[in-house]
Amino acid sequence: MNTEHSMEGEGGHESHDHFVEVSISTTAGFFPAEGFSRVPVNQKVDVELQKAKEALKIKDTAGWIASVITPAGKRPVDPAKTYAENGLSGKLEIDWGPSEGGGG
Repeated sequence: MNTEHSMEGEGGHESHDHFVEVSISTTAGFFPAEGFSRVPVNQKVDVELQKAKEALKIKDTAGWIASVITPAGKRPVDPAKTYAENGLSGKLEIDWGPSEGGGG
């Protein structure tokens, strides 16, 4: 019983700060299908995007843009950077899809 208690103790609070919860929204669906994936803040955003691409059987993501909604509005996310480098934390819903190019 002591081992269980020590695992839940201080480590639980520390490890929470080192993770983000991520949901990716695409035109093909959501990844994961329900809820959020718990991933390290120091992981590159592209890792989860590639998992979403495979899981949702998306063939071509060339030109796609990842973005998040913040209190200041929608802003792009650089997939080559980590969540921490993008200034992201907590629970995130990433919108990932084709660039919304201008029309006429």
